[in-house]
Amino acid sequence: MSEQRIKAVQMFSQEEIFRAIAYGALKARAARLAPGEIFNIGEFELIVAEDENGEGIVVQIIETMAKMELMVLSKMRTQDTMLGDHEQRDWMAAFWRDLAQYLDKWQNIKMRLGPGEHITFEKAVSK
Repeated sequence: MSEQRIKAVQMFSQEEIFRAIAYGALKARAARLAPGEIFNIGEFELIVAEDENGEGIVVQIIETMAKMELMVLSKMRTQDTMLGDHEQRDWMAAFWRDLAQYLDKWQNIKMRLGPGEHITFEKAVSK
């Protein structure tokens, strides 16, 4: 990871969306919410679902890739980083890869692309 991208990943990992999913996992656990239930924390809609293996419960936030990219780009602008279109696409692809690793390691948040033009973040509630 480049030093600039590391700083961007670290800064972005503190965004409200990640605090909301962490709080949502605690809330879902405490309220014993079942898969299929939907609730809001701030501006974010969280979905309670089974994990991919059907062995546990997770909370998910599904956002459009466009909205997430705007959030990232606004953070980049605060760092006075200007990239050309091609450089920006390459940087953004590397950023998402690095962010996924960082979130998994430090916040136990899984990130994956999809469905469609969306990005999904999920955190375990119980196993």
